[in-house]
Amino acid sequence: MVNSYKNALRKLWDGSCDVFIRETAVNKANGRNEPVETCVLRGEPCRLSFSTISATSENSEAALVNQVVKLFISKDVAIPEGSKIVVTQEGVAANYRRSGKPAIYSTHQELVLEHFKEWA
Repeated sequence: MVNSYKNALRKLWDGSCDVFIRETAVNKANGRNEPVETCVLRGEPCRLSFSTISATSENSEAALVNQVVKLFISKDVAIPEGSKIVVTQEGVAANYRRSGKPAIYSTHQELVLEHFKEWA
């Protein structure tokens, strides 16, 4: 039963993601340790879900709108905290980072993402 549900769910996953971490490596040109971006996962099937949350108050002049981005991906995949996640869905690629602990279910996991600005 779980496998049939898992297969049906994965048919909806029309995106793919690449996961990058930042490591320290020796620069051969100058012999110093420098940060480098390393791909630890490439082309993993996934799906992004977007929801918008509006919050207003009586004193505010404009409504504050937040967008929540959620990544649906296999529960067997480990994405380290602080990783850069490049998701391509519907032909559009966007950079994100993991913002919290994943919600793990019997068929998949869900991660709330934030837009990636730069490495910390």
